[in-house]
Amino acid sequence: MNIKILLVFVVVVGVVVGITIFFREEAKAPDSTGDSSGLIISQNAIYVAERAPGESIAISIVHFEAPGFVVIHKDANNAPGVILGVSGLLPSGETKNTPPIALSGATKDGETLYAMLHLDDGDGAFDAAKDKPAQDKVGGEPVMMIITVSQDTTEPGAINP
Repeated sequence: MNIKILLVFVVVVGVVVGITIFFREEAKAPDSTGDSSGLIISQNAIYVAERAPGESIAISIVHFEAPGFVVIHKDANNAPGVILGVSGLLPSGETKNTPPIALSGATKDGETLYAMLHLDDGDGAFDAAKDKPAQDKVGGEPVMMIITVSQDTTEPGAINP
């Protein structure tokens, strides 16, 4: 009988120690870039919420490995097409609640847009031929987010810094 009690005690203590170690290590693990939002999973990333029709697009969060621009593209057969607007030069690192990007025309309900990241070539001015899209390090694809324009959406509030 004493051996059974001792065995149960050892198993319970082992489980408690294991759980404690697991949660302590998980709490210490930093996110991949050390930024505070927890949303960033790469050196270049962007988040834009669904937007109501209008003449500008505000970006919620953007993260650049080097200074760059957010470029808004019109949809062309489910791919980025004509450029509708470009942000000002944004710094490397995380930027929240960018100033609205003015578009060349008003968006319409049901329209699809693409917010693509382009890295600056060093001159501080956007040039589509020189400022190439930021590439995802894993897949080699341009870093972008699809934006759905819907009259039924409410514009999100600012993200707290």
